[in-house]
Parts: sequence; structure tokens; C-alpha cells
Amino acid sequence: MKLKTKAPEPIGFQLAPMLDVVFLLLIFFVVTQRIILNEQDLKVKVPTAPSNDEEVSRAIDEIIVNAREENGELIITVDREVFTREKLYNMLRNMVQTNPSVPVRIRGDADMKWQRVVDVIVTCTQAGVYNVSFPSRLPQEGEQ
Repeated sequence: MKLKTKAPEPIGFQLAPMLDVVFLLLIFFVVTQRIILNEQDLKVKVPTAPSNDEEVSRAIDEIIVNAREENGELIITVDREVFTREKLYNMLRNMVQTNPSVPVRIRGDADMKWQRVVDVIVTCTQAGVYNVSFPSRLPQEGEQ
């Protein structure tokens, strides 16, 4: 007696879920890149420091303050917006009222006078910010 057996249907590759994952990853990287570019002033070249074994992590609500000197004048930027010391003070003061331990990272230009960095630090402390950090980069070939 001949039995009829059905051959299983061939399994195909599901393309729709793969496309969903690819588009979600693309959106994630585009949004993340915009946030990173908004925080940094590309004209600021931070000082170099030897390698540190510890990886420094950033807080979610950290404020990036970029400071550089142009024609003898202090230029302060936060999220690509230029600030005066008074405007920076007011902005930081408002942030301290909502979060007293708000972290601030000061990206000072390596070629800038130290007094200008101190001016930014004084503005931060006057506003009530005491959680201040300074980034550095690894020296490149030929730099010390």
C-alpha cells in the first residue's frame, strides 16, 4: 500500500524582521551622532595627558562647557551656543536649583591661557557647581 507523505514546506529567510532591525540601528546611530556633535566645539583642542587605565564614564545629565580664546577674547560654548560668563552663570544656577550635583565638564583649549580656564571654573563655583571635570586626549606621534 502506498502512503502519501507530504514533504515539509521549505523554510525561507524572513526579510521583513531583518529590515526592521537594520532601520532601528540606523536611527540609533544617527541620533547618537547628533548628540555627540552638539556637545563639542570642534575648534577646542583639549590638552594631552598620558594614558590612564581607568575608563572615564560620562553622566547622562553632564553639561559640556567648551572654552577657547579667539583674538584675546574668551569664547564659551554649550551645545553650540555662545555664552558670556554672566549667561553661563545664570544657566548653571538654574541647573543647580533642579539638580544640586549637576556634573560639568570643562573642555579648555590647550593653547589658551590658564587664567581663562580659571575664569570658567570661578563662574561654575559661583553658580554652585562643584562637580567639575576636565577631559584630555592621548598625545599623538611627535607631541609631548
